[in-house]
Formats: sequence, C-alpha cells, structure tokens
Amino acid sequence: MASKTSVSLFKNVFVATLGDGRRIKHADLNKMAYALVRAGVLSSDINFEWRAGLRMITAGQQVSLTAEMTRLEREKPKLTIAA
Repeated sequence: MASKTSVSLFKNVFVATLGDGRRIKHADLNKMAYALVRAGVLSSDINFEWRAGLRMITAGQQVSLTAEMTRLEREKPKLTIAA
C-alpha cells in the first residue's frame, strides 16, 4: 500500500507521486481520485505540493479530490472472513 502521496499541478495535469516512487497523471480530478484509490492511497495520506514552476492547486480542487477519494474508499467492497 502506498503512503504519503504528493499531488501537484503541472500544465493543467494533476501529477501524483506515490511514496514508492510511482507517478500517476490525469487531467481530470475524478479519474485521478479513482486511480489513487486503486493504487492503495488513502485520502488521509495526500499532501498537496507547490513549488516554483508548478501551478497552485486551489482549495476547491483539494477538497474535491479528497472528497471523491473518501467516497470511493467507502464504496470499496468490504472483505469478510467466512467462519
């Protein structure tokens, strides 16, 4: 499971760098959220990064991404152990 994922915005494309070094790129926030959840990233492990040369991710975009990830996390099928 990936942890401490950094999300930045470069030329209108969201780029997520996972703790294990993998990168996920999407221009659409919902697709990015889906890809991150599929990669095992939790919404609580997201950090939003800004530095020179990158566009600022707005507060609304940050909330949208984490809310969609939280929704997707809740919809994941629950694993049960048969007795």
